[in-house]
Amino acid sequence: MGRVLVVATAGAGGDLQPLMSAATAVRDRGHELIVLGDRSVERSLAGLKVKTEVLPPELDLGPTLGGAIRDAMAASDGDLAAAGPIVQDRMATWADDVAGPVARAVGTHRPDALMTSLFGVEVLHDAEPSCPWVVVNSTFYIGPDPPRPVASDFGPRALPLVTRYASLLGSPDLVLHATDPVFDLSFERLPEGHRYVGPLGIWEPPSERPSYLDEPGNPWVLVSISSQEQDDLPIAQAALDALSDRPVRVLLTLGPDHTPAELSVVPPNARVEQVISHSAVLERAALLVSHAGHGSVMKALWYGCPMVLVPWGRDQPGVAARAAALGVAAVVPREGASAEAIGDAVVRVLEDDGMREKATGHAARLGMTDPPGVAAGLIEALL
Repeated sequence: MGRVLVVATAGAGGDLQPLMSAATAVRDRGHELIVLGDRSVERSLAGLKVKTEVLPPELDLGPTLGGAIRDAMAASDGDLAAAGPIVQDRMATWADDVAGPVARAVGTHRPDALMTSLFGVEVLHDAEPSCPWVVVNSTFYIGPDPPRPVASDFGPRALPLVTRYASLLGSPDLVLHATDPVFDLSFERLPEGHRYVGPLGIWEPPSERPSYLDEPGNPWVLVSISSQEQDDLPIAQAALDALSDRPVRVLLTLGPDHTPAELSVVPPNARVEQVISHSAVLERAALLVSHAGHGSVMKALWYGCPMVLVPWGRDQPGVAARAAALGVAAVVPREGASAEAIGDAVVRVLEDDGMREKATGHAARLGMTDPPGVAAGLIEALL
């Protein structure tokens, strides 16, 4: 059996879930798994009985990326396009700093293969491992000749960093795109060494499902903002306001970086949580209202749940465009994301039987696939 070293980070939104979905599937085939990650990875994987080694705290991705964004916005007077190159430069420095400990871990453990997420591609490129390595991309295809212009798919602040990472995707031996190829505009021109494996991001660490989800009552609506620090709290408040007089029960998840105290009003039909299993909600929900994060959108599609999406930044414009093209989502532009606009979109989606039928059809199709198994088979071939 082989030994796989996973270079993981948990401070970049939905990057960890697809990576660990593939990695644990490899482990389940009898291979040894070692995870090298920051403290947030250690906390996230606490219940999985995975051997985890922790990087020095100054290398935590979440604080580094958040600090880079805040400093870039201050230096650019809030200009998103001008902030982008500053963020990219700071992340290049971070990658160089992490490459040293990663190279030492490779020397110590002598793995047969390495795995990482898109945020680790520059780290492993700099570390230059002698064994094969794999990148698990947590969103739609990134690389040469994409189906849509990159500038249309990514927010301006993220664009330089994504462009840099895309330029490095010729270095890994294998790139796995953790999305549904039909969702990704049925793109058929993947470069050599790139493979679609399906929505790995539906994976979640083990957690207990809240009993209140099973109580009788009006349909559930999940409202979700980014689990990575992002200034998208206005989506949450506007959605709460829009849904306050609707015959639904609302569950809002804020992520670890926000608290309910930051909300001005929480209506009686809403509950607020920082972190909860989205799958537990979506398997019984009538609607998702979201920032268009790829992970939450894939989970909604997996469970046949239609969506109202407010793309805020990063890859979210591209995710929202693909969901709309698939006929399973209404999109509200960031600049027009008022309670009234979100409320109008909610009514349109909830009354659109055709949209729900399309979502249900895609859920049935996806339910016949095995993304972790496909990913594990491709990785195992490198061992």
